Amino acid sequence: MTSTNISWACLLLLCFASIGDAEYMKYKDPKQPINTRIKDLLGRMTLAEKIGQMTQIERQVASADVMKKYFIGKFYMNTSKCT
Repeated sequence: MTSTNISWACLLLLCFASIGDAEYMKYKDPKQPINTRIKDLLGRMTLAEKIGQMTQIERQVASADVMKKYFIGKFYMNTSKCT
């Protein structure tokens, strides 16, 4: 074998090895019971992510940076200011 063929074979072997190490995420598996999926997802989330998902902010301050930085799950439109 030439060195080029050996290099390609090694690269291919590394790709297959990395696929085998992929982590199984129960929360993404629709065949799992909902309680199992919820426990798995909440176990993966940080406290900041959990708080962010429960936080609502006004649409006026919901920039992409704010949504990402504080893990904001939703925003609302203050209709009392719309007249």
